[in-house]
Amino acid sequence: MKKWIVYIALAVLVLSLLLSLMVQYRRAAAAEHTIHETTLAALSEASEELQVLTSSMEKLLIASSGHSALLTDMALSAENARHALASLPLSQEEAAPVLQYLADVSARTTAHLAQGTDVSADGLPALEEALSGLRLLHAELDLARASLLTGASLAEALPSTALTNAPTAAELVSYKALPSQEIGSGAAMQIAKEFVGEDRVVQVYPAPNTSGALPAFGVTVQTADVQLNVEVTQRGGKVLLMVPETASFPTLRTVDDCRQAALDFLTSRGFASMEAVYHQVYDGLCVLTLAHVQNGVLIWPDRVMVQVRMDTAEVVGIEARNYWKNHAPRKLSAPALSAEEARSALSASVSEQSVRLCLLPVGQQEVLCYQFTVTWTDDTYLVYIDANTGRQVLLEKVMTLDNGSLAA
Repeated sequence: MKKWIVYIALAVLVLSLLLSLMVQYRRAAAAEHTIHETTLAALSEASEELQVLTSSMEKLLIASSGHSALLTDMALSAENARHALASLPLSQEEAAPVLQYLADVSARTTAHLAQGTDVSADGLPALEEALSGLRLLHAELDLARASLLTGASLAEALPSTALTNAPTAAELVSYKALPSQEIGSGAAMQIAKEFVGEDRVVQVYPAPNTSGALPAFGVTVQTADVQLNVEVTQRGGKVLLMVPETASFPTLRTVDDCRQAALDFLTSRGFASMEAVYHQVYDGLCVLTLAHVQNGVLIWPDRVMVQVRMDTAEVVGIEARNYWKNHAPRKLSAPALSAEEARSALSASVSEQSVRLCLLPVGQQEVLCYQFTVTWTDDTYLVYIDANTGRQVLLEKVMTLDNGSLAA
């Protein structure tokens, strides 16, 4: 009798296990089906948004004006496609290139919209290259969607190379000040030599190149007493960076001497009207921050840093990435508010010293602001008031240091 009880108990246990396994199997199947359907929906959405993006790019290539609406469509479709692809069950390594690319397209088109300018002819060749890459990506996603409909897994439908081979020529907006033509290493060395000043150059030879969003040739320029490391863009042939290998110069010249030397140097090298804003001094170098000025408006995104040696007042360093990334003639509309109207946004406890109009980068946009220099107790501050809404956009404290000044 006891044996029968044991057998029955075992049978019940086995039946319970089988039922549990069936339930788990059904749950797993349901979950897999849900993942499959979610993945299919995400791929479909990404494919549709890429179709809008490529279509807008195609129209932009032939549109003589009215670029704003097309750029708006591009920014929105790029962002929607990015969100759709981000929801796919993919590793960060697989998805990162295309997600970053789409984020860049969205950010750059949004920034371009804020500047109120149409796309220049110089930007069109790079746009065509980006369009080619997007078409390929769109085709990959369409094939993946078709494979998923036949029951294939995501790994089978969308090989890892499909997303890691994302287009990289997102130069429609970024670095719009650069000419579109490509240069070779020989031309880069000549450009570096002329940029430094041929009368100063003893020897020029190639150095390691740099990659990234804007590939550049590396060039080493040897002068009589200092080695300069220079980066020249492969597209357009412009100097992005120049830094001295060593720096420790006697302090024989004034900051005013160095400021004028920097302004003269930038003018002779083709940089548009610039104004020196801040400076710091260290190791016999005067490091100046300068920004472009258009019709009296300080254009903060178009800034350059210049290093001037304080014994000879020669320029030995420059960092111009922001300038080449942002510089273009802006369509600057008259502010909706007068300076007097904007002034009402200031605290009653501050004393105004000066005011001027500036274009300030705010996120991915550029905002026309009144830049008020004010004092409170013994400190100086910069208060940026939106010239159209009267809203305070930014507040910075000007810090006077032993070696110069800066705002933060």
